[in-house]
Amino acid sequence: MPVRLRDFIITKERMIFAAVSYVHPPGHYLAFLRYYPCERGDRVRSGVSYCKVTSTAQSFKYLQEWYPEYIFTRRDTRMQAVPCTRVEKVLSPSERLAEIVAEPEDVLERKAARLADIFSQAVPVTKLGVTGSLLPRLHLPSSDIDLVVYGRRNHLRARELLAELIEEGGEIRELSSKEWRRAYNKRFPDEKTLSFSEFLWHERRKFHKASFDGTTFDLLLVREAVKERWGGESYTRLGMVEVTCIVEDASYAFDYPARYVVSCEDYDIEEVVAYTHTYAGQAFEGERILAKGYLEEVTSRRRSYLRLVVGTTREAAGEFIKVVGK
Repeated sequence: MPVRLRDFIITKERMIFAAVSYVHPPGHYLAFLRYYPCERGDRVRSGVSYCKVTSTAQSFKYLQEWYPEYIFTRRDTRMQAVPCTRVEKVLSPSERLAEIVAEPEDVLERKAARLADIFSQAVPVTKLGVTGSLLPRLHLPSSDIDLVVYGRRNHLRARELLAELIEEGGEIRELSSKEWRRAYNKRFPDEKTLSFSEFLWHERRKFHKASFDGTTFDLLLVREAVKERWGGESYTRLGMVEVTCIVEDASYAFDYPARYVVSCEDYDIEEVVAYTHTYAGQAFEGERILAKGYLEEVTSRRRSYLRLVVGTTREAAGEFIKVVGK
């Protein structure tokens, strides 16, 4: 069965994973554990209590102890992947939003339906969805809303509309200082790789996060057309480096992974890619960035080149992208 980025997968063991790739290795779906059954869990689905994963390390520890077959290794990189034989159900963000719009069941779902109606001014509602805790019905009253927008142009239109709505000062507004601080602590739970002022400067200009009736929401891009195929390229990690680059193309800055085509002063690097949402939309064309991550050699049948990978864990401790000038 097809699995797209930001779909959720429910396994036969009742674990819930979020798909993290457009392409997948044979017999597996690349995904990250988000929720797992546990007696002390504060969320309930179909009579089963669930706990939410709190960190990358915790998720790998849980899988290593109980379900090591869900850990997929490619060369020297450990990933999480759901074996196709263990899939019970795939949850679609667009289908879930359609259910919510038709019959919202609680306060958060009513807010999600209203958000979909607002953004339908710029994007057909059929090109919208919800992921995060709303997708598997594990949300709490305090949960955020993760609104999926299918298609790069649609995502741009949604961000442009959000900028207008914030400027108008209606029911959608920019996050308060307290909400920004909460977002910052969520993104940097331990090591504060960026200062709060650096984080805030970058985030405020992205227009992919705001507050609606007291609830924080995000606009998340999912591409509609995917050209990649699994195994077309191989990657060799060469070590951690810090580089200064000029962004030549940021067309896929809000994608997953976020991609920045660059010219680099320190190494012959062609692109910087970020596998954490923290650095999505972090820089625009013509800007000078300072980035720290893992240097990789990418090899395909046609050629090889260097890239810098930021966000080798969800928390991306010690790894970053920040604008330092024009």
